[in-house]
Amino acid sequence: MKTLFLLQAVLCALIAVRLLFFRRDGAAHRPWAARLAYGLIVMAGAVAIGVLFGRYEWAMLALTGVVAVLCLAVYAVRGNVVELFRVTGAADLSSAESFLLRLLRKTHHDYPATR
Repeated sequence: MKTLFLLQAVLCALIAVRLLFFRRDGAAHRPWAARLAYGLIVMAGAVAIGVLFGRYEWAMLALTGVVAVLCLAVYAVRGNVVELFRVTGAADLSSAESFLLRLLRKTHHDYPATR
Protein backbone atom coordinates (compact mmCIF):
# COMPACT_ATOMS: atom_id res chain seq x y z
CA MET A 1 0.00 0.00 0.00
CA LYS A 2 2.88 2.37 0.72
CA THR A 3 3.99 1.95 -2.90
CA LEU A 4 0.64 3.26 -4.16
CA PHE A 5 0.96 6.34 -1.95
CA LEU A 6 4.41 7.10 -3.29
CA LEU A 7 3.39 6.42 -6.89
CA GLN A 8 0.40 8.75 -6.59
CA ALA A 9 2.56 11.42 -4.98
CA VAL A 10 5.14 11.24 -7.76
CA LEU A 11 2.50 11.28 -10.52
CA CYS A 12 0.66 14.21 -8.94
CA ALA A 13 3.90 16.11 -8.44
CA LEU A 14 4.76 15.54 -12.12
CA ILE A 15 1.33 16.86 -13.15
CA ALA A 16 1.64 19.95 -10.95
CA VAL A 17 5.17 20.73 -12.14
CA ARG A 18 4.30 20.35 -15.83
CA LEU A 19 1.24 22.57 -15.53
CA LEU A 20 3.13 25.08 -13.44
CA PHE A 21 5.84 25.48 -16.08
CA PHE A 22 3.51 25.70 -19.10
CA ARG A 23 4.54 28.49 -21.48
CA ARG A 24 2.05 30.13 -23.83
CA ASP A 25 4.73 31.33 -26.27
CA GLY A 26 2.67 34.27 -27.47
CA ALA A 27 -0.69 32.46 -27.57
CA ALA A 28 -3.80 34.21 -26.29
CA HIS A 29 -4.43 34.24 -22.55
CA ARG A 30 -7.54 32.23 -21.72
CA PRO A 31 -8.78 33.04 -18.21
CA TRP A 32 -10.91 29.91 -17.79
CA ALA A 33 -8.10 27.65 -18.97
CA ALA A 34 -5.75 29.38 -16.54
CA ARG A 35 -8.22 28.81 -13.71
CA LEU A 36 -8.59 25.15 -14.62
CA ALA A 37 -4.81 24.72 -14.74
CA TYR A 38 -4.49 26.48 -11.38
CA GLY A 39 -7.09 24.18 -9.84
CA LEU A 40 -5.33 21.10 -11.21
CA ILE A 41 -1.99 22.35 -9.87
CA VAL A 42 -3.45 22.92 -6.41
CA MET A 43 -5.25 19.56 -6.30
CA ALA A 44 -2.31 17.56 -7.64
CA GLY A 45 0.09 19.40 -5.37
CA ALA A 46 -2.15 18.75 -2.37
CA VAL A 47 -1.93 15.00 -2.97
CA ALA A 48 1.87 15.12 -3.21
CA ILE A 49 2.18 17.28 -0.09
CA GLY A 50 -0.37 15.14 1.78
CA VAL A 51 1.64 11.99 1.11
CA LEU A 52 4.87 13.76 2.06
CA PHE A 53 3.47 14.76 5.47
CA GLY A 54 1.54 11.53 6.09
CA ARG A 55 -1.89 13.18 5.84
CA TYR A 56 -3.11 11.34 2.73
CA GLU A 57 -5.52 8.70 3.99
CA TRP A 58 -5.98 6.25 1.12
CA ALA A 59 -4.70 5.17 -2.24
CA MET A 60 -6.35 2.74 -4.63
CA LEU A 61 -4.88 1.00 -7.63
CA ALA A 62 -7.73 2.27 -9.84
CA LEU A 63 -7.21 5.87 -8.75
CA THR A 64 -3.48 5.55 -9.31
CA GLY A 65 -4.26 4.37 -12.85
CA VAL A 66 -6.47 7.39 -13.48
CA VAL A 67 -3.77 9.71 -12.18
CA ALA A 68 -1.20 7.97 -14.42
CA VAL A 69 -3.39 8.47 -17.50
CA LEU A 70 -3.96 12.14 -16.59
CA CYS A 71 -0.22 12.58 -16.12
CA LEU A 72 0.48 11.06 -19.54
CA ALA A 73 -2.20 13.25 -21.13
CA VAL A 74 -0.84 16.44 -19.54
CA TYR A 75 2.66 15.66 -20.78
CA ALA A 76 1.36 14.69 -24.23
CA VAL A 77 -0.18 18.16 -24.67
CA ARG A 78 2.85 19.82 -23.04
CA GLY A 79 0.75 21.24 -20.20
CA ASN A 80 -1.87 22.92 -22.39
CA VAL A 81 -5.16 22.14 -20.62
CA VAL A 82 -7.20 23.46 -23.57
CA GLU A 83 -5.72 20.72 -25.74
CA LEU A 84 -6.99 18.09 -23.29
CA PHE A 85 -10.54 18.86 -24.43
CA ARG A 86 -10.00 19.25 -28.18
CA VAL A 87 -12.25 17.06 -30.34
CA THR A 88 -10.55 15.84 -33.53
CA GLY A 89 -10.52 12.82 -35.78
CA ALA A 90 -14.21 12.13 -36.41
CA ALA A 91 -15.80 13.81 -39.43
CA ASP A 92 -19.04 14.59 -37.63
CA LEU A 93 -17.30 15.82 -34.47
CA SER A 94 -14.60 17.97 -36.08
CA SER A 95 -16.78 21.06 -36.24
CA ALA A 96 -18.55 20.42 -32.95
CA GLU A 97 -16.95 21.68 -29.77
CA SER A 98 -17.97 20.89 -26.26
CA PHE A 99 -19.21 23.65 -23.99
CA LEU A 100 -16.14 23.19 -21.82
CA LEU A 101 -13.75 23.62 -24.75
CA ARG A 102 -15.57 26.77 -25.91
CA LEU A 103 -15.37 28.14 -22.37
CA LEU A 104 -11.66 27.35 -22.10
CA ARG A 105 -10.92 28.94 -25.48
CA LYS A 106 -12.73 32.13 -24.56
CA THR A 107 -10.14 34.90 -24.84
CA HIS A 108 -12.05 38.06 -24.05
CA HIS A 109 -12.23 39.29 -20.52
CA ASP A 110 -14.11 41.92 -18.58
CA TYR A 111 -11.12 43.67 -17.09
CA PRO A 112 -11.19 47.47 -17.19
CA ALA A 113 -8.79 49.21 -19.53
CA THR A 114 -5.64 50.35 -17.78
CA ARG A 115 -4.48 52.94 -20.30
